[in-house]
Amino acid sequence: MLFQTDLRYIGMGTINSFLIFLFGIYIIKWFLKKKNTANTKVWDISFNKNIRLSLIWLIFNLLISVSFSFFINNVIVYLLTQLCVSIVSDIFIGAIIVQKLFSKHLVESFKFVFSIQLILFGISIILGFLLIITFGYIFPEISDVLLFIIEFGLLSTIFITALSLIMGIVLGLTLAIMRLYAGKELYWLASGYEKLFRGIPLLVLIFIFSAGLPGIFWYLEPLDRLLASVILALGIRSGAYQSQIFRGAILSVNRGQLEAAQSIGMNKMQSFRYIVLPQAFRIAMPGWSNEYAVVIKDSSFAGAIGTFEMTLVATIWGYRSVELFTLSMGVVAIVYFLFTFPVTQLFGQQQVKKLKKLGMGGG
Repeated sequence: MLFQTDLRYIGMGTINSFLIFLFGIYIIKWFLKKKNTANTKVWDISFNKNIRLSLIWLIFNLLISVSFSFFINNVIVYLLTQLCVSIVSDIFIGAIIVQKLFSKHLVESFKFVFSIQLILFGISIILGFLLIITFGYIFPEISDVLLFIIEFGLLSTIFITALSLIMGIVLGLTLAIMRLYAGKELYWLASGYEKLFRGIPLLVLIFIFSAGLPGIFWYLEPLDRLLASVILALGIRSGAYQSQIFRGAILSVNRGQLEAAQSIGMNKMQSFRYIVLPQAFRIAMPGWSNEYAVVIKDSSFAGAIGTFEMTLVATIWGYRSVELFTLSMGVVAIVYFLFTFPVTQLFGQQQVKKLKKLGMGGG
C-alpha cells in the first residue's frame, strides 16, 4: 500500500510538473514580449533559450516530486510542499540560468524569474487542487488506470521508443549519406532498403523478427527476445523514413556554403561535418518530431506479441467490463497525446516558423 500511495503522489506531481512546463513556455514568451518595447528590444525571445530554461525547471521539479513522495503521506500536504520547494529552487536556479542565457545582471535576472514563478505558482495551486478533486473524488477510476499504466507500461514504452529512434537516426543518416555521396552500388542499396522497409507493415516485421527469425537473439531471455524484436523492427522501419527526412534536410542546405567552405581550405569531409550537418539537423527537426510521434504510437504494436507497453497494460486493466475497457483506452489515448503533442508543437511547428524566418527549409 505504501508503494501504491507513493506512486499516486508521483503521478500527480509528474502531471502537474508537465502541465506547468507547457504553461511556462508560453508565459515566458509572453513576459519577454511585454518587457520588450518597440524602441528597446533588450530581451532575446528566441525559442531555444525559452525551452532550455523551461526544461531545466522541469527536470528539477520532477526530481523534487519524486523525492518528497517517499516521506509525505498526505496528498494535499505533498502537493503544497512540492510547490513551495519547487518555486524557491526554481527562483534561485532560474536566476543563475537567466543570467547566463540572457547576459543580464543577477538582480535583474532574479526579478524576471521571480515574476514568472509567481504566475506559475498560482497556476500550480489551481492545477494541483483540480488534480486532487478530479482523480481523488470525481473520477477515482481514472486515477487507478493511469497509475496502472505508469507502473507497468510507461517505462517500457519510453525504452522501446528511445532505442528505436536512436537506431533510426543512425540508419537514416547513414542511408541518406549513401544516397547523396556514395557510389552507384551503395546508392542502389540504400534506395532498395528504403523502398523495402517502407513497404512492409510494421506488424509483419515484428512477427518476422520475433517468430520467423527467433535465432537472431538466441543469447537473450525469451521475454527479452520479444522486446529486442520490437525495437529492431521499429528501428529498421524508422531508419527508412528518417533517411528521407535527413536526405531532404541535407539537400536544403545551400550549396554555395560548401563552395565557400572549400575556398577557405576545408575539404569535403570538414565541409559536411561543420557546415552541412549542423544545419541539416536543424532543418530535419520538424520532420523528425513527426517521426518521434509515429514511433511512440507504433510502439503499441509490441503488445501483439505479449511485450508489455502502455496499450497492452491498459487492455489488461479493462478486461473486466466493456465500460472499464473503454475508460482504459481513453486514458491511454490521452497519455499518448500528452507525449506527442508537446513535441510536435514545440519542435515541429515552432521550428518550421523559425526556419521560414531564417530562409531555411521552409520556403
